[in-house]
This record gives sequence, C-alpha cells and structure tokens, in this order.
Amino acid sequence: MNLKTLLIRTILVVGTTSLFYPAFSQENTATEWDLNKCINYALEHNIQVNSKKLDVETQKVNLNQSKSDRLPNVSASVSENFNNSKKITNNTYGAWDPNTSTAFSVSSSLTLFEGNSITNGIKKSMLNLDMANLDVEITQNSIILSITQAYLNVLYAKETVDYTNEMVAASEKEVERTRELYKAGSASKLDLVQMESQFSSDKYSLVLAENELNSKTTDLKQLLEIPVVDTFKVSFPEVTLTESLTMLPSKTDAYNMALSTRPEIKSSQLSKNIAELNLKIAKAGYYPSLTMSAGLSANYSSNSIGSFSNQISDGQIQRLGVALNIPIFSKNTNRNSVQLSKISISQAELSQQETEKNLLQTVETVYLNADASVSRYNSATEQLKSATESYNLSEEQFNLGMINVVELLKAKTSYLNAKSEFIQSKYAAILNKKILDFYMGKTITL
Repeated sequence: MNLKTLLIRTILVVGTTSLFYPAFSQENTATEWDLNKCINYALEHNIQVNSKKLDVETQKVNLNQSKSDRLPNVSASVSENFNNSKKITNNTYGAWDPNTSTAFSVSSSLTLFEGNSITNGIKKSMLNLDMANLDVEITQNSIILSITQAYLNVLYAKETVDYTNEMVAASEKEVERTRELYKAGSASKLDLVQMESQFSSDKYSLVLAENELNSKTTDLKQLLEIPVVDTFKVSFPEVTLTESLTMLPSKTDAYNMALSTRPEIKSSQLSKNIAELNLKIAKAGYYPSLTMSAGLSANYSSNSIGSFSNQISDGQIQRLGVALNIPIFSKNTNRNSVQLSKISISQAELSQQETEKNLLQTVETVYLNADASVSRYNSATEQLKSATESYNLSEEQFNLGMINVVELLKAKTSYLNAKSEFIQSKYAAILNKKILDFYMGKTITL
C-alpha cells in the first residue's frame, strides 16, 4: 500500500467517524440531568437493583417448579442386550448360542395425597416471589434516597458558586471605588490594601466553591455508575421552600403512613407467613402419602418363538397400582423439623417487631430533623434579611465616605455568613422534608 492510498483511507475513516461521533457528543453534552432522570437512570442501570431483579426471576422459576409438582411424571426406557451362552441339551452343555433381547417400558406416577405439602409449597413459593419483589423495592428506595441527597448536594454547591460569584463582582466594584477614593485622598493606602486583600479572598473562595461543585457533580455521576468517558451535565432548577415543604404532618400520621407503606414492614410480615407455612410443610411428614402409578413394558428375544412385532404385542405387561406410604418412625426427623419450624416462627415474630421498632426510630429521627431544619431555615431567612439590609446600607455609607473599610468588611462578613447559613439551611430543610415524605410513601420530586 503506497502513501497516497493510505492517506485516502485515513481521510475516509476520519470523515465517516465524524458523521456520527460529533452528533452523539453534542447530544450527550446538550442533555441535562434533572432529579427525575437521575433516579430513573439509577433504577434501570444500578447493579444492586438489577441483581435483585434477577432474584425475582429465580423465584418465578421456583414457583413454576412448585406448581409442576402436582403433575405426574412420565419416563420411558429402551434397552438392547447381546447374550452368548451354551445350550443345555440332555443335561449336557452344547455349542455356544448367541442371541439378542430388546426391552421397552413406559412408566408414570402421580402423588394423590401428601399432607398438603405441595399446596403449601406453592403458597411458600408465591410468598418468596413477593418477598423478592419487595427486596427490589427496598433496594430501589435506598438508591432513590442516595441519588436525591447527592443531587441536592450538587444544587447546594451550585448556589454557593452563584452567590460567591456575586461577591467577587461586588468586591471588584468595591476595590475600584476604594481606588478612586484613594486617588481623591478620601481613603488611605491601608484601606485600598485591605479591600484588595478581601477581593483576593473572595476569588479564592470562588475557586473553592467551583472545586466543590465539580466534586459533588463527580460524586453524583459515580453514584449513577455513568462511564467516565461520558459527558455529564446537571440541570439546575430553581428550588424554593414552598409552604407545602415547610408544613409538617403530625408525628402520629407520619408513623402510621410509614408502617402501612414501607416495604420493610411488608417483607417482615411475609417472613413470618413463610415460617408458618414451613411449619405446615414439616407437619405433613406425619401424614401418610398416597401415590398412583402405571406402567407398560414389553420384551423381545431372538431365542423366543414369534416375530418381533408378535412378541412385543403378545408379551406386553400393563401395570396400574396405588401405593400408601405410612410413616411410623423417621428417627425423629419429622419431630425435629416441626420444632425447628416453631422456633423460626418465633424468630420471624421478633424480627418483625425489631423492623417496626427500627422504622419508627428512623421516622422519628427524620421527623425531628425535618422540624429542626424548617425552624433553622426560618431563622436563617430573618438573619439574611437583616444582614443584607445592613450590608447594603454600609455600602452606601462607604461610597459616601461615612464609614471606613473595616466597618464595610465587617458588614460584608456578616452578610456572607448569613448567606451561607441560609443556603445550607434551605437545602437541609428540603432534603429532610423530602426524606420524611418518602418514608410516608410519597414520590420524591423537585
């Protein structure tokens, strides 16, 4: 291949690739991830969730097998044998006499009664399937809460960047104003240096805020298990604390809703039901079992009289029978199985009580956090209002030469602290209220 041919092929490959990848890249870049998209993506691609879904498929197969235990089994066999033996004539062994024989058989059996162990086994498999579905829901709930917290962390970091940008712009104007006052003799060199130092500090704070935004965005991307090479852009909706978010239900309503909707409670109840079915299955070992069987067999031998078809037709054996198996002594296996099943029921009851207790404790903590964060937000709102008015007034007074740089910076520091506290309390209140709603069975949305 000469250089010219290689160059032409390279241009074709690059040109063809550029028809697809830029479009994909632009589409991926233009796509912004809101909370709803993040949650849906995680529920579809998360490894833990998908693993739990496979457990559901496994339980479906087990249920199908349990139902199939009611059906009769059918088997068939064919055997071909070659025999070589000496003939006996007048009590004397004669020459070798090779022969062949063929045997056919078909058999079937059906369990008529077994102490309802098959029926209870089917019920148990159905409950296991329900539990597997609940495990999927429990895992999804955990993922949803993690995604929500990570997403709100990104929004919080973005709002911090925005207000830090505003402070940098305000600091730049203050430096320019101080420089003008210094040239006019209304401000000292120290005032100008202090203002420039504050400007540098604000720019450094902006760098830290941007780094924090990048870090939180990366955390969200990794939690979603998005490939490293894929572009990831977060949507930043305007999030405010509405009246519905600041209004809390009664603690009793929160408890009752959680107990009636949470999959953990339903799963613990199913565990108890399965343990009770295991007890019934264990007790079935005390009962006799009744089985019906049927069979058909035929043989052919080259030494017998008759053709192959005649031997098969005339020599067939038909069999139909019923067998009753009565357990008399099983080395205490049935007795011990029953005792172990009773212990399992007691353990399931204790586990159910513990699950309810843990849920109520969690809901109580979430409720108290939501109540405290709403109160904190209300206080931070008042504090920010006062600090903003004080800072605006101080700026006006500084521009008129009524206060010095130190007083202005003091008012600005108070404003920055109040603004930071306001943003923190805002997102803490939103997160805790969303978590409380989620435990009460409500869908998380922004």
